[in-house]
Amino acid sequence: MKKNNESSSHLTVQKALNKKILAVFQKLPTNQQKVANYILQQPNELAFVTTDSLAQRLKVSKPTIVRTARSLGYDGFTDLQQECIGALHSDLSNVPKFMGELKKQTQNEALARVVEAELQNIDETLDHFDRTAFNGVVDLLFRADQVFTMGIGISALLSQILAYELGQVAIHAHSIAAGPMRFVEMLSFAKKGDVVVGFSFPPYSRETIDAAAFAKKRGAKVIAFTDTRTSPITFQAEQVVVVRTKNMLYTNSISAISIMMNAIVTELALKNKKAITPIMEAVSREMHETDQYIR
Repeated sequence: MKKNNESSSHLTVQKALNKKILAVFQKLPTNQQKVANYILQQPNELAFVTTDSLAQRLKVSKPTIVRTARSLGYDGFTDLQQECIGALHSDLSNVPKFMGELKKQTQNEALARVVEAELQNIDETLDHFDRTAFNGVVDLLFRADQVFTMGIGISALLSQILAYELGQVAIHAHSIAAGPMRFVEMLSFAKKGDVVVGFSFPPYSRETIDAAAFAKKRGAKVIAFTDTRTSPITFQAEQVVVVRTKNMLYTNSISAISIMMNAIVTELALKNKKAITPIMEAVSREMHETDQYIR
């Protein structure tokens, strides 16, 4: 029981700190935003770094770190750090143990390095998992009149996958793709009661961000899948799904994103099973009757 209480305390402090950061983030100077982003992305490390090491890592001055803490309502960096230490998360994950064994067995293989990176993405995504935001996303999608999904590059593929998966659970969704028409033109039909899901990962596409802002102006709710709580699209979003996407290649990894999408769609399936069952039965019956399946 003590472990659960410690974990709960840590999450409470982390959520409160995140809320403070997001409330002032856009008003902070650039270097203070660097410090704030570090706190958002590496909250557990905050308990162990010094102002010297943090300043060197972020390439900012030590006074900048102190000013950032004061901007968040603390007397200084030490005050902020002591609060984090007092509520430090004590859980140990099995993922690092597995990665260690994997390293020993296949130290120099590309596969091992990729698996290690993907497990780290998944582990960090789950470590920062926000149940309230997750439930908010599910609720918005469940109540939506229609859902538009969008993204550029690999995010366009994720947009298509999510629209397909939502359709499988009786949510009226379609992906809008970049082409002759811009996203804002295709979202001219979006209205109050609709939901727009934007996938936005580095390098962030201005078209996706502008389209999210446009959808918000039209009264639609925006859900953002992105890599940090302070990426540009988050300031247009009603709900934000934060996932880690580090990759050995230039493009973003999609493993953690796929898991989160699958979890959301599964939750929707459980909420919407009365509507799903007759639809799936009718589709399956038609596919069999028209010999769409190869036996």
